[in-house]
Amino acid sequence: MAESSKKTREATRMKHLALKRLTKGKVHVEIDPHTGRAKGPNRNDFVSYLGVLARSKVSILERSWYHVTKVDKNMIWQDICVSYLFNLYILTH
Repeated sequence: MAESSKKTREATRMKHLALKRLTKGKVHVEIDPHTGRAKGPNRNDFVSYLGVLARSKVSILERSWYHVTKVDKNMIWQDICVSYLFNLYILTH
């Protein structure tokens, strides 16, 4: 095989989420009030989306989430709110 035809990993863009958002609007995510974790049919997409956002917005040189600036955290939260619909009562209680 030629070196140029070697298969490599491509960037994750979550195109299916963008299509879902265009056709149905925001995707609903259920949050377990006891654990604070996502659950339900959209859980896997949501968790994957968080990973993509974190990798794209936060430097790999950050030691931990506690060292990420509030500005960066707010940008990530705004991106999440564009794509997902939460029941904020569940998030706060």
